[in-house]
Amino acid sequence: MRKVEEAKAKAKAELDQATADAAKLVEEAKARAEAAAKRDIAAAAKEAEDAREAIVRSAREGAELLRDKARNNSERAVAAVLEKVLP
Repeated sequence: MRKVEEAKAKAKAELDQATADAAKLVEEAKARAEAAAKRDIAAAAKEAEDAREAIVRSAREGAELLRDKARNNSERAVAAVLEKVLP
């Protein structure tokens, strides 16, 4: 009977240790996953900021081109009107 009690106690101790080890492994995995998620979020934020800057830069360049084109068209329109009005 004593051996059975000792075996039960040993099994319980091993189970408790395995449970503690498993909890530790879960916490370590959770910490690694959180760190990886933070890195991914930071990388995604940087990528989004880069994309936003590229869009703004492209829009600015497009607006400048349109403004230049409008200025050129305006100058040609004035010249055409002057040619009609003042032959």
